[in-house]
Amino acid sequence: MAKNEQRSAKKISSPYARDSEELVQELDTNAEDGLSRQEAEKRLEEYGPNELEEQEEKSLLALLLSQLNNPVIYLLIAACGLAFAFGDTPEAIAIIVVIVLNTAIGFWMEFQAQQSMKALKKMDVVKARVLRDGREQEINAEQLAPGDILLLETGALVPADGRILSESELSIDESPLTGESVPVEKDAAPLEEDTQVADRRNMVFKGTAITNGSGKVVVTATGMRTEIGNISALVSSAEAEQAPLDKKLQRLSQRLIWVTLGLAALFFLFGWVAGKPVYQLVQTAIAWTIAAIPEGLPIVASIALARGMLRLAKRNVIVKRLSAVETLGETTVIFTDKTGTLTENRLTLDVIQLDGVRARVDWKDDGTSVCLSDEGAGAQSGERKDLPALFFRIATLCNDASLSEENNGQREGKGDPLDLALLRFCQAHDKEQYQELRSRERLAEEPFDSEDMVMGVVHEVDGGIFLSAKGAPLPILERCTQLLTAEGTVPLREDARKKWAGYSEALSEAGLRVIALAFKELKEKPSGEAEVEEKLMQEMTLAGLAGFIDPPRKEVKGAVELCKQAGIRIKMATGDHPGTALNVGRKVSVVAEEEAGVLHGRELRRGDSGRPTEEEILKTAIFARVDPEQKLNLVDLHQRHGEVVGMTGDGVNDAPALKKADIGIAMGKRGTQVATEVASLVLKDDSFPSIVEAICEGRIIFGNIRKFIVYQLSYHLSEILLIALISFTVFELPLLPLQLLFLNLLSDVFPALALGIGGGSDKVMQQKPKDPKEPIVTRRHWVRIGTYGLILTTALAAAYFFAREYWGLDPEACNNIAFFSLAFAQLWHVFNMREAEEPLFDNQVTRNKYIWGALALCTAAIFAAYFTPALKEALSFQTLSGRAWGLIAVTSVLPVLVIQGGKMLAKGHSFWQA
Repeated sequence: MAKNEQRSAKKISSPYARDSEELVQELDTNAEDGLSRQEAEKRLEEYGPNELEEQEEKSLLALLLSQLNNPVIYLLIAACGLAFAFGDTPEAIAIIVVIVLNTAIGFWMEFQAQQSMKALKKMDVVKARVLRDGREQEINAEQLAPGDILLLETGALVPADGRILSESELSIDESPLTGESVPVEKDAAPLEEDTQVADRRNMVFKGTAITNGSGKVVVTATGMRTEIGNISALVSSAEAEQAPLDKKLQRLSQRLIWVTLGLAALFFLFGWVAGKPVYQLVQTAIAWTIAAIPEGLPIVASIALARGMLRLAKRNVIVKRLSAVETLGETTVIFTDKTGTLTENRLTLDVIQLDGVRARVDWKDDGTSVCLSDEGAGAQSGERKDLPALFFRIATLCNDASLSEENNGQREGKGDPLDLALLRFCQAHDKEQYQELRSRERLAEEPFDSEDMVMGVVHEVDGGIFLSAKGAPLPILERCTQLLTAEGTVPLREDARKKWAGYSEALSEAGLRVIALAFKELKEKPSGEAEVEEKLMQEMTLAGLAGFIDPPRKEVKGAVELCKQAGIRIKMATGDHPGTALNVGRKVSVVAEEEAGVLHGRELRRGDSGRPTEEEILKTAIFARVDPEQKLNLVDLHQRHGEVVGMTGDGVNDAPALKKADIGIAMGKRGTQVATEVASLVLKDDSFPSIVEAICEGRIIFGNIRKFIVYQLSYHLSEILLIALISFTVFELPLLPLQLLFLNLLSDVFPALALGIGGGSDKVMQQKPKDPKEPIVTRRHWVRIGTYGLILTTALAAAYFFAREYWGLDPEACNNIAFFSLAFAQLWHVFNMREAEEPLFDNQVTRNKYIWGALALCTAAIFAAYFTPALKEALSFQTLSGRAWGLIAVTSVLPVLVIQGGKMLAKGHSFWQA
């Protein structure tokens, strides 16, 4: 093992800063022959397979047991045990039914989410081309070992980290690792020791993709030792935060348990001192437990969340954890990656700079055509249709990419992303002319070279010989002596050359990738490629500049603005360059047009003297060139300052922060397996607006949960107070345990559930997020619960004592009157959950069809129990007289009239808000 550790230390010792030949010797390999089969097997045994550690999936048993990890369930299990101990088998069975229902619902929904995630995992086996025993071979990527010589070409996935030994026009899409939207051009030159991962141009990294060229690489790290492996380790070390809803329900349950146990113990002690039978005291204690604990709370909370989960699934949002839906509703800050989340993750032509005119490329909605609109100093605003024919010709001809016609050239194609972007523009702008030019035979060419930074091609066009060239702006400018203007060509003087260099710099600072286009009309065909570069690509005419951007998704800006309206701050954390990040941030309203505040990753790495303060970091909206650990630290910093943090992303570099965030949101289409595994939500359509829908759903769910908790606790309080009042005054039990359990199973589940799945207010996204520290039941809600409970208790106690004192009925008859008064009072109490500012007869409650269904079902169940002999006997019901039913009707309706009267008198007061 010591040997393994020593070899590992060599490989991670800054290979990008080493001379390639020295590194090959140190790795004990051969750049021409590769490893021998025996040596490769030895190293594979030593280092293990080239694969990442997978997140362990919850077993079915663990999934099942997690549903029982709830304080309310603990108390119900204890009550069930006591009921069995004292022979109250019906009560015990009824409690078991409640526990089983809650467990089954939660288990099934989370199991379904787990199965959905399995379907998202990529199952393809990655292959690798290597040199072994002096021969080129194709092997499974997991069999790679440090020292292997990799052969990479366009279209291949990089299977391991490695140092480039040689390359030819090699460029790599590193967006899954760094977040940078533009492919990185690679070379083999050594770099400085302190070079960031995103700037290590002589290295290739596992999980990235070759977009152009080819290269020979020596493998320096495999498996968990790769950069992706380091991120995977960060994911493992990042502690997942407990969802706010889980915390709040847990705190509420604990309070209820302690209050219940305290009251039961107090009554037991009081009765024992008074000499009452132990069985009667235990029975009353069990009744109190059942009265105090809302048995339906876990069930209704689970179903309300599950229904929200199913509604979101129809909108392509997979919710992996039920409480994650509500957590979104509390989110105060959303950190979003840029590439693939806010943007489309493909280059698009955005700006064309011509002489005197800067034109913006406006793509039509269907993506099949474009128009140009003038912008910039001195230009008249309006639509511009006259793109110079020479500019169009250069963009079409000087291009090595190819588009797939079957998809109308919109997304499919092969070649450099920049070349593809040019072809998409040309095809959309003038498809007929585009096809005519693309059919022309190329007479000669000078391929793009990373040293010269230019390319040129020669075609025969309109009876003449035409040289098209494009490349980096400064090298092209150096080769130009003429400038194309609206009046024709004019000499390119030194002041004009500086002006065009300024145009290029301004576009680059705005976050665009810029190239220059030039041309030259030749008198005869060139004799060879050498002549094209050395003689012909000189004294050319500058046609203009082209600026490219990874465009924002069209729907994102509206979604970001809606989040701001809802009091949610959107922040961008990306591995891309500051200019690019700021440009996209302005386009999607993450920052205003006049804002320029961007923090660079290197600023976050400085020592205490140069590092931004926490206050400055908290005020910043865009973070550029940040690595995975910095994203993790940003999430942690905001959480420590009381924010509920959402994090969106699709790359491996997002995974640690996705796990650490209160709510991690991964992209399902472009998302890496690591990202989707650690996230709480997965967007199957990669649509940012789906997050807004999920936030809205979360807020509605929380409001509904709060509403049915106020509903449940207020009538449960009335049960406690009624039992306490009667038991401590006349030592009679006004409500039997089985009666309470039957009643609570009806009221706690059906009306409460109907409240829990209501449609919510249409103004929910106009409200600011709740204080993350605010409990589900605030002091104001407790006062309201107490008031509701006292009003209900007063009416019910009046019914009991009226029947006992004035009518002289026996305790059994009084018990029945109290039960049915309570039963119907609880049902009508649901109407008290309307908002005070809503109309009396047209509000969220009355418009909820499930409320009416629940009331009809519960009323039918109550009368079925009354008229069914077996149930009537089990629940100790008697046949009641007409005057008894009259008393029940009056006392059950009276609380609704009192509470609704109070709401009408104090309309709009926060006390009456349900």
